[in-house]
Amino acid sequence: MNDSRLETFLARIYVDREARAKFLADPRCEATKAGLTAQQVEDVIKIDRDGLELLADSLERKKHGRK
Repeated sequence: MNDSRLETFLARIYVDREARAKFLADPRCEATKAGLTAQQVEDVIKIDRDGLELLADSLERKKHGRK
């Protein structure tokens, strides 16, 4: 399987604001371009968008030493 591609893709959308915006605008296209399997694409397009944004915000705050 391409688990490393999935992990890389998820890590990128969590920490890269531009990648996240592109994903949220067209999740299927971005996941497909990342080389995810058909099943992985179907799984990531169902991602909890609010949860994605909350985690991304939390990671950003930690990066800058804020709580």
